[in-house]
Amino acid sequence: MSGGVMVEKDYLLVLVGNTQVGLAGLKEIFEELKSQRGIPESVLKERLVEKAAKKNYISDSIKEDCGKALFREFKNFLGEKVEEERSEFHEVIILCAGCYSCNQLEKDILDVLSETGIKASLNHITDPGLIAQYGVLALPALIINGTLKSKGTIPSKSMIKKWLEEEKG
Repeated sequence: MSGGVMVEKDYLLVLVGNTQVGLAGLKEIFEELKSQRGIPESVLKERLVEKAAKKNYISDSIKEDCGKALFREFKNFLGEKVEEERSEFHEVIILCAGCYSCNQLEKDILDVLSETGIKASLNHITDPGLIAQYGVLALPALIINGTLKSKGTIPSKSMIKKWLEEEKG
């Protein structure tokens, strides 16, 4: 709340390299740059990073990965087809408020990753505003590489393992 007025949070979770990062102000940046989509991709990536860096800390070491990630999100914003980068890392997200069930799900995922040697980033999102961005009402929810795998229940370790191995290809 700011001066009695509800301020809408304008931040998105973006996969930069193999790390999920919350970045502020992207909707505004995307709106501003949508008229410039005819410019070369490299220039657009530079502008996206430059503008995002005004509201977010972006270290020099991740600027290139950040440019790719922002460009991917920008194309998504425009409704254009996005080539998903296949990475050796899986992106695993748990959506839940941090109760016993969520913590058990996180432990089970970590056990499966440890047993199988599958590489993954694991992000346990508990912020209601960020959870709302996913549009999932039944918690806990498990998302692997952008696909909702379960909601409202804790899947078995064997099911988690099966999903991760399917994603591995």
